Amino acid sequence: MAGLIRQGAVSPEQVLEAAIARITRLNPSLNAVVETMFEQARGALAETANGGDAERPLFGVPALVKDLHTLVAGSTLTHGSAYFEGHVSTGDSDIVRRMRSAGLSVIGRTNTPEFGLNTTTEGRFHGPAVNPWKRDRSPGGSSGGSAVAVASGMVPVAHATDSGGSIRIPAACCGLVGLKPSRGRIFAGLDPGEGWHDMFNAFAVTRSIGDTALLLDCLANTEKPAPYIAAGFSGSFRTLADVSVPAFSIGVLTTPTSGARVDSRCTAAVERVASACRLLGHAIQPIKLDYDVAAFADAFTKIISASVAATVHAHTKAHGRQPNRDDFEPAVWQALELGNAISGAELNLATASLHLIAGDILREMAGLDLILSPTIARPPIQTGSLDTNTDDLSAFLARVFAFAPFTSIYNATGQPAISLPVDADGDGLPVGVQFAAEPGREDQLLQIGWQMEHRFPWRDRQLALIRSL
Repeated sequence: MAGLIRQGAVSPEQVLEAAIARITRLNPSLNAVVETMFEQARGALAETANGGDAERPLFGVPALVKDLHTLVAGSTLTHGSAYFEGHVSTGDSDIVRRMRSAGLSVIGRTNTPEFGLNTTTEGRFHGPAVNPWKRDRSPGGSSGGSAVAVASGMVPVAHATDSGGSIRIPAACCGLVGLKPSRGRIFAGLDPGEGWHDMFNAFAVTRSIGDTALLLDCLANTEKPAPYIAAGFSGSFRTLADVSVPAFSIGVLTTPTSGARVDSRCTAAVERVASACRLLGHAIQPIKLDYDVAAFADAFTKIISASVAATVHAHTKAHGRQPNRDDFEPAVWQALELGNAISGAELNLATASLHLIAGDILREMAGLDLILSPTIARPPIQTGSLDTNTDDLSAFLARVFAFAPFTSIYNATGQPAISLPVDADGDGLPVGVQFAAEPGREDQLLQIGWQMEHRFPWRDRQLALIRSL
C-alpha cells in the first residue's frame, strides 16, 4: 500500500477514506475498533500534504493501536476496564511516535480484554470481538481487536502487545503473521505497570512476512535508552528476502511440558511444515522441554497480578479514584487483590524463579537454531469458552495455559517467536504454527517465514476472506 501511494497510484487521502469506510461498515458486527480517531487522522494528513512526508517508508498507511498500556495523544486508554473509562492520554508512547515517524496514520483503538489477561477478546467493558472467519469463534487475545481489524481488511497493520502470547495467539486464530520480537528489540515507552517484569513486548499483526520485516525496520529500537536492548542486527530486515537462507537446525515440539492436550489439526500442521523444512534442507529433530510447570505458573500469576495492581495503583494515585469490585471482572479483581497482597520479597522471588526457569529452557535449546511448534493447542475456540466470570484465578489461568501452552515460555526467555498462518482446518478456520529463535535472531524467523510463505501461500485465503465481507 505504501508503494502504491509513493507511485501515485492512489492518494493517502483515498486510502484513509477507504479504511474509514470499511471500519464504519464492518465494525458494528465485528467490534474490532473501540475508539475512532478519524478527524485527527484527516487533520494530520492535511498538515503533511505539502511536506516531505511522502518519503517516509509507510507514509499514508492507516493503522490502529491496541487499548492496552499504550498512550495515543487525545485518545482514551482504558486497558479494557471500566475502571479507566474516560482516561484520556495527553501524549504518545514511544512506539506510537515511531509509528507516526514511519508515516503510519493512527486512526483508532482496538479491542482488548481487561488488562490483557485473557487469550480471547471478550471483555465486559468493550464486549466480544468477532472472528471474521467464523462469527461464533474467538479471534484470540489479548490483541484480538487488532487481529480482527487486519484480517477483515480494515487496515493492513495494527499495533499489538504480547506478554504471554497475545500477538501470536490472535494471529493464529485470524490467519495472520504475528511476530513477538526479542526482549528489547522495540522500546514501547509505556505507563506504570506495563513491565510484567521483562515479559511485555510490543509490535504488530500483519498479513505477510514482507510487511512484518518492513515494520520491524521502522519500529526497532536503535538509539533510545531502554531497560533492555536486543542484540544488534546490521542492515535491513526487509532485505533478508534477497538473502540465501542457510540450513537451520530445527527442533520440533508438539507435546507441551504441561501435558495439555493438543488437537490433531494443530499437530498435523506442524508435521506438514516440518516435512517442508526437511525438503528445503533444514535438519529436523523431535524435542521435548523439561521445566517446572507449576513453578512457572505460580511465578507468572504473581507477576501479572502485581502488574495489574501497579497499573491500578498509579491511576488511583494520579486521579484519586478508588477501585471498586464492580469496576472489574471477577477473575481480574482476584488478580488485583493478589497483586496488592504480594510482598516485595515474594515478587522478587517470583521474578528470580522465572529467570531460573528461562535459563533452564534456553539451555535445553542449545544447539538448535529454531523451535517449531503449534501456536495454540487447538483451532479458534467458541466465544465464551474462557470466561473471566470466576473468582478462581488459578483455575482460570490454568484454562488459559491449556489453550496456549507453547507461547508464554518465550516471554520468559526473551526469545523472538512468530506465528505463521500455514493451514486451515476442515471448517476453513486458520491454523497457525510457531517458530522461535535464539534471542536477537528475528532475522532467522523472517528467513524461515519467507520460505514458508512461498511453500504455504496464505495470501489467497486472506484476500478471499476480505472480499467476502
